[in-house]
Amino acid sequence: GDRLRRGTAAALRPYAALGLLGAALSVTAYGLVLWAQTRADLAPVSALRESSILVGAAIGALFFKERFGAPRLAAAGLLVVGIGLMLHTG
Repeated sequence: GDRLRRGTAAALRPYAALGLLGAALSVTAYGLVLWAQTRADLAPVSALRESSILVGAAIGALFFKERFGAPRLAAAGLLVVGIGLMLHTG
């Protein structure tokens, strides 16, 4: 119990600052989306927010050598079509 908890805390300690930075950036990004939705039409803001999924997939493929096979390519294509529909109908 307690020994396991101390070991886990010790193993995670070097990553604490990076984890807190990631959490702060995530909260900030969410706040910016909410703020943008009060200032502009919802469709373009939503389309821009959803496009971040494509950016994340590209970063994963380019920098972390993740596979970008047919299923991921199909999902990215559907996402682009969905973004286009949001912008067209919005």
